[in-house]
Amino acid sequence: MPFVITISCNKEEDLSAIVEGLGGEIINKLPIDDWLAQNFTKPFNIEVKYRWDPFEVPLDRTLVPPLVSKVQPTMEAVKKIWIDPYIKVAGEDFIKKFCPKQYVLVGSANWNSDGTIVLGTAEGGRKVILYQINDFDKKNIPVVKEMLHTIHHEFAHILHQNILYPIAYKQITPGTYTSNWYNISEEEALNYGYVTSYSMLNPDEDFVEMVATLLVDGQATFDARLATLKNNPGAKDALIKKQQMVIDYFLKTYNINFKTLQNITQTEITNFTK
Repeated sequence: MPFVITISCNKEEDLSAIVEGLGGEIINKLPIDDWLAQNFTKPFNIEVKYRWDPFEVPLDRTLVPPLVSKVQPTMEAVKKIWIDPYIKVAGEDFIKKFCPKQYVLVGSANWNSDGTIVLGTAEGGRKVILYQINDFDKKNIPVVKEMLHTIHHEFAHILHQNILYPIAYKQITPGTYTSNWYNISEEEALNYGYVTSYSMLNPDEDFVEMVATLLVDGQATFDARLATLKNNPGAKDALIKKQQMVIDYFLKTYNINFKTLQNITQTEITNFTK
């Protein structure tokens, strides 16, 4: 499932960097390869591919490889803000069972013809592609949150594809899902009862956007958004119902206290971006 956001203008990519793996040469093992093996492959059987492989990415898009210098900071964020919180509340076996077995890193954004960009995709719970790695900066909180939102979004897809969330979730705001979500502002979406514009695409995206937003933006931010809806009790009530269904789903389906997971995730974001 893709995670997409709307961007109003294109950005030129820096293609001047020398990146290994483009010319068919023999690739020497780098220190980052040992680090990835120790932190992802050995403990969780997760392969992290950063050397360019055109068969792992869409062939109809103009993409660039990630800079090697960006690989470890990016994957440190993945481990500390996605894997570690889940381990603390659900244990290592949970991550080993449900985690995607491959991460593919791409340096540039994946642009759509309608002006939106794909920040990440999950393919059948097996592979996650993360785009725009060359822009990653651990001190830039919005950039860190954007990437981790993508990861938590895609992982929530994996969870509900294994065990579906209650059908009743689809009936909270049944008549306002739209394929033209990118023409709707975040404020307008909130007033329809959606936590983000992208939530309006379909119920599955709505559910995982609720999960990702609550975990990465935090409860205080969510409550502040609800407070803006004092004159729109229908939208406020819809968002509260969706939040409670997320909380109940995690507890009843995976025995995970969602509030604890949320608090730990927020702490890890703060610690990582210091």
